[in-house]
Amino acid sequence: MFRIFKAYTYTSDTHELLGPCDAYTDETHDILPFHTEKKPIDKKEGFAVVFNEQNQEWEYHEDHRGLVLFDTKNRQSVTIVKLGKVPEYLTSSTPKSEFDVWDGEKWVKDVEAENLAKRHKLEGIKQQKLYDATIEIAPLQDAIDLDMATEEEEKRLIAWKKYRVLVNRIDTSTADNIVWPEKPD
Repeated sequence: MFRIFKAYTYTSDTHELLGPCDAYTDETHDILPFHTEKKPIDKKEGFAVVFNEQNQEWEYHEDHRGLVLFDTKNRQSVTIVKLGKVPEYLTSSTPKSEFDVWDGEKWVKDVEAENLAKRHKLEGIKQQKLYDATIEIAPLQDAIDLDMATEEEEKRLIAWKKYRVLVNRIDTSTADNIVWPEKPD
């Protein structure tokens, strides 16, 4: 003999409530998987209604899916994709810079790291300028060494050498006050 009844379906992965349906069974068959006759609890803002198969009860599980938070260890944004509590290492507070670090309550700028990054960047600029000057100087110096230089090449060589000396004297630790010398024509 068939029995028709109201059942409630839930997802196979998270066991979240999908909704009611009409179900049927007979004395030789159990109710279909991921179905229950147990009436669900009311929906609640910020929570998913989830069926606990072990206890045969509906429960609330925190639902923050889609929420974008920030990892306090690496400042990376993280989109919540699973049910459950938000891990303690995530925060809704947005870091303001790549040098912010989490102090346990808020983001604070690591000024030392920021200054170090500025110095590395300026040192890279300095090295590129020195390289560019060396590339300009080499063929001019060859012309001088071979006693083939024109008067214009001699003037350009002196200008580029002066430029390279001035660039080399730049102290990149004074990041905010650097005035780079002008390149020769």
